[in-house]
Amino acid sequence: MKIGLALDDRRKEKRVALRPEELGELLKKNQLYVERGAGLGVGITDAEYRQAGAHVVSKAHAYACPLVVKLREPNETELKMMRPGSTLFSMLHLNNRLNLARLLQRYRINSIAMEKIKDPLGERIIEDLHEVGYWGMMKGLELWGRNPSKATVKIMGCGRIAFGAIQAASRKQTRVILLNKREINEMYKHLPGTDILVDGLTWPAELRGKIYLVTRRMLRLMRPGAALIGLVSNPAGKYPIETMRPTTLSDISYKMNGVIHAACWGWSGLDPVNVTRRYSIQIAPVLSDIVKSAPDHLPEYIKQAMLEAKP
Repeated sequence: MKIGLALDDRRKEKRVALRPEELGELLKKNQLYVERGAGLGVGITDAEYRQAGAHVVSKAHAYACPLVVKLREPNETELKMMRPGSTLFSMLHLNNRLNLARLLQRYRINSIAMEKIKDPLGERIIEDLHEVGYWGMMKGLELWGRNPSKATVKIMGCGRIAFGAIQAASRKQTRVILLNKREINEMYKHLPGTDILVDGLTWPAELRGKIYLVTRRMLRLMRPGAALIGLVSNPAGKYPIETMRPTTLSDISYKMNGVIHAACWGWSGLDPVNVTRRYSIQIAPVLSDIVKSAPDHLPEYIKQAMLEAKP
C-alpha cells in the first residue's frame, strides 16, 4: 500500500508521526511517501527517510496516497488534497470537533482516530498523557514566573496527566496539594492561597458549558499573578473553569482578571524530539496492522477507532 506521511506545519509544532527508525517492518511490503521537510522540526532530514527506504515527495503527492498519516488533524485545504475513499490516520477527537467530522464526510474520507486505539483493558495505545502533564506543569511554573519552591500548586484530577504534573512539580521542589472529588466541588475553599491551579480532569460532555467548578467570580480568591493551567485537550473550549479557553504552542497564555490562563492544545509539543520518539514507537505497529488487512477485515481494536465516510 502507498502511505503518505504528512508534515505537521502549525506554527511551533515540530513533531512528526513516524521516525525512520520505526519503518523497517512497514516498508517490507508497503511504500511510504514522506512530505518534504516532515521531520526537520525534530532533526530528521529528508535524506534519513530516503536511507530508510521511503520516498520524499511534495505535499500534494503525500496527501494523494490511499492512507495518510498525520499526528495532528489536517486543515480543510489539506483534506481537499485527499482522494474520496482514502483513509486518514490521525489524532482527531471528533466528539469535540463536529466541524472536522462534517468535513471528513463532505470529502468522503474515512478516518481512524489514534486516540481511540485501545488495548484489551481499554487503555490508549497511542498516547502521551504523562508528557502532557509534565510539560504543562513546567510551563505553568514558568508562566507564574517566580521561585518554584515557593509556589503552592493544587491539582484537580488523579490520572496519568495529573501524575505527570506532580512529577514535574516535585522536581522543582514545589508544594503540591491533590484535590479529591469532594474538594473540587468546593473550590471557593481551596482557591485562596493557591499560586497555580492545575486542571487535569476529563470533564464529562454532559457537564461542559453547564457546570463550572471555578467561576469567573472565584478568580478574585486567588493570589495576584496566579495561574490556571488546563491540561486536558478540549478543542470545543468547554472546561470546568469558566474563563478557560484553548490556547496553542504559538499563543500559549492570556491573562484575565489578573490571573494567567493556559490550556494548550498540544502541551507535549514543548518536548518534540522525545515525544516524536514515543509516538513513532506506538504508531508503527498499529499502522502495520492497518495496512496488512483489507478494510473490511481490520482487527477489532482498529475497527472501533474507524469512522467510514458515507457514499
